[in-house]
Amino acid sequence: MPANLTPQYLEAEKRYRQAKTDEEKLSCLQEMLALIPKHKGTEKLQAEIKTKISKLKRSFGKKSGLKRTIWYHIDKQGAGQVVIFGAPNAGKSALVKVLTNAPTEVADYPFTTQIPVAGMLPFEDIQIQLIDTPPITKDSEPWLFHIIRSGDLGVWVIDLAEKNLKQSTEQTLNLLLSARISPRPTTEMQYKKTIVVGNKYDEAAGLSALGELKELLPDFNIIPVSVKRFINLEQLKNAIFQNLDIIRVYTKKPGEPPDMKEPVILKAGSRVLDAAYHLHKDFAKTLNYARLWDSNHYKGQRVERNHILKDKDIIEFHIDLK
Repeated sequence: MPANLTPQYLEAEKRYRQAKTDEEKLSCLQEMLALIPKHKGTEKLQAEIKTKISKLKRSFGKKSGLKRTIWYHIDKQGAGQVVIFGAPNAGKSALVKVLTNAPTEVADYPFTTQIPVAGMLPFEDIQIQLIDTPPITKDSEPWLFHIIRSGDLGVWVIDLAEKNLKQSTEQTLNLLLSARISPRPTTEMQYKKTIVVGNKYDEAAGLSALGELKELLPDFNIIPVSVKRFINLEQLKNAIFQNLDIIRVYTKKPGEPPDMKEPVILKAGSRVLDAAYHLHKDFAKTLNYARLWDSNHYKGQRVERNHILKDKDIIEFHIDLK
């Protein structure tokens, strides 16, 4: 099976080969492991990356007497990992706290968050991981950008009550670009799909500030919210799910009702064969055909292995026992 490595993985691998310090190499390797497609064709490469990570961590242990930078990496959980980032005091921690109940520290002064904090966002029948991060500044540690790169989706929180909105927004964007991260589609650096959130929309200047922000970022669909007054948070939750580009597929055994409690999470555009492989690689090898139920046309009709699945499809696998 071919590896089919993504452009994001290849960009991380390029940074690894160019890395000068062990800390930079470790960050790139962890990012590569997070980004690599997980299937049989990459099993050997995954093992090689894990071995390199282990060797670097052991070498750090031998250098306990030396001063070194602390690096953070958060393993992905749930249906997707969404990294919340932005300038100081934009309301990132408050947003993560209200959406997930994560133990983030919230205060009216900047730089409250010093380390990444993970929480789980309930969305219908799945859980989505949100990562609260320290503010992006010119003094940000490289691991912060590593976490942003590694996430499946970015949420850029911008303070609509910020007096210097233009300067603050441009500074954050320039710092991202300096770290070779682009929230806009590009081939020049790593593209990080990003939702822009205008927080504090309920304040006096919120509406006019939103207009200014739309002029600054005309190619983004900006969601105005108020964490304090819970304005448009449901809209944001839906946008997060839609922009993760995932689908939920439910399975059933012949003659039994479907299991609607634990959907199989797949990338949008996945096929019946991909769903079978997700359950077990040997199961995919013996797959003969499947029956499909959906909200439109399919009511148990037979579909082939390459049939493209949609969100909330119900699928019944039939395998060849010969």
